[in-house]
Amino acid sequence: MKVLLFGGTGILGKQITKKLEKGEHDFLSLGSANCSIDDSFDVYDTIMEYDPDIVIHCAGFVNTTEAEKYPDRCIEVNVNGTSNIVGVCRTLDKRLVYISSEYVFDGSEDEYTTESGLKPIGVYGLTKACGELIVKTLENHMIIRAPFWRDETFNVPKAFKDQYTCRQYVHEVVDDILSASFSKEVGVKHIVGKYQSLYDLAIETKPEIEGIDMPEKFRGILPMKIKLI
Repeated sequence: MKVLLFGGTGILGKQITKKLEKGEHDFLSLGSANCSIDDSFDVYDTIMEYDPDIVIHCAGFVNTTEAEKYPDRCIEVNVNGTSNIVGVCRTLDKRLVYISSEYVFDGSEDEYTTESGLKPIGVYGLTKACGELIVKTLENHMIIRAPFWRDETFNVPKAFKDQYTCRQYVHEVVDDILSASFSKEVGVKHIVGKYQSLYDLAIETKPEIEGIDMPEKFRGILPMKIKLI
């Protein structure tokens, strides 16, 4: 089976690439320097030439604070780029696995299932929600919400005590993502860890970390509590 990975040089993409390197499947892992997903011709040529069985799309504009500063660029990559990939997958009849985000929800509900309605806050969450709607127009698709911390350890000096999440460390979500990708499942899948504060996640690998409350500047763009089930 052949796998084409968009976003292969990103945080999650690097971990998926490492796992694919140890497996039995042929794959091509691409970053933005190899293929710009907001260029529809580039996307078409890439998928057409490699002719994969599965396309995994984890490329994107992922910085939530920068998304507020540069919304047009975030939309161009996360919405238009996703639309480009979906269009080619439809034309060439390819399975698409789209890595979405817990930020398609605003945190106002006690918990969220795979059937919960989308209600994002912030530009980044809005673009990921738009991406999901576009991907759902494909017959053979899988949307994965797999909250993760960006490193294998908590590598910053402070962590929010009042933001609750089901995140795992990035390397912990890869096996489940690939298992879902290679399956014949269609729809939405949640890959989650223990529901806890970001601080509690942090002390698992960095016991000396300082716990703080989330600054006001983030409260309008980051949900405070998201429990995926």
